[in-house]
Amino acid sequence: MDRRRFLKLGTAGLLGATQSLPGLAQEAWPARPIRLVVPFAPGGTTDLMARILAAPMSQTLGQQIVIDNRAGAGGTLGTDLVAKSPKDGYTLAVGTVSTHAIGPALMRNPPYRAEADFTPVAVMATTALGVFIHPSVGATTLAGLQEKARAKAGQLNFGSPGSGSLGHLAGVWFNQIAGTDLTHVPYRGSAPALQDLLAGRIQVMFDNIPAMLPHAAAGSVIAVAVTSPHRASVLPTIPTTAEAGFPAFEILSWTMLLAPAGTPAAIVSTANAAASAALKDEKIRSRLADLSADPRGGSPEDAKAFLRAELAKWVPLARNSGATLD
Repeated sequence: MDRRRFLKLGTAGLLGATQSLPGLAQEAWPARPIRLVVPFAPGGTTDLMARILAAPMSQTLGQQIVIDNRAGAGGTLGTDLVAKSPKDGYTLAVGTVSTHAIGPALMRNPPYRAEADFTPVAVMATTALGVFIHPSVGATTLAGLQEKARAKAGQLNFGSPGSGSLGHLAGVWFNQIAGTDLTHVPYRGSAPALQDLLAGRIQVMFDNIPAMLPHAAAGSVIAVAVTSPHRASVLPTIPTTAEAGFPAFEILSWTMLLAPAGTPAAIVSTANAAASAALKDEKIRSRLADLSADPRGGSPEDAKAFLRAELAKWVPLARNSGATLD
């Protein structure tokens, strides 16, 4: 055997041996812990939903999912971090209607592209808003609110957690649909807005349901509608906006599991299967129901279509609202 042939055979054998070593082969995902970035502070609804889902997903995947809270800039700080992370499935994000449908539309120079920079994995859950009014308005239905608001154009105020928030845009949209002129009063969060609603200094809020429940039960505020396609289990006697005569006024807050754009399809499919299994578990569904959230799930294609539809709804409304985030 000549020297050239010897070297050729030796190299081939070395390559074959190298490819057979498990440590040097392409690793199956996941082979190490996964970071799940929540772009809001600990303890909020988005954070709680992420933690509820992370535990069963960790068991299914055989690797720990570590929650990484990266709050700031209305959720865009943590979201941008994921957009620019490696496309290897080890950094995922929890996206919301604020971070992906409203926030980027209100920024002059958004740091990421809501659709192009992410691969949707699964819709985690959706949450309805409630329409709550102060008893002094003298209405007990959504149509009644419309009538009173038209009669007192510009005199009734609605509060929100801040300019550009979902509660703000809900009021803008209601004005458009109902032909009313409710005046927006922005606050720094829902809590101070709620205090002014209870005091009658503002008359209307379009807000998350759980914080309002004890006040609705006490009669301090009146729930006139929920903005989901079906009634809320915690407010079973309150009609949906469609039942109340406003079928176009459907609003869902939502959470979605996202990966950086370009993440391999096999990884996205595996993550989706783990999320879908968790969302079918009755214990998980019950815990989400405690947050007034409806589990969703579905395929990555379903999540992509959902995101696209939400962008089509909220981006024009946000840009026409006059609100800005920078």
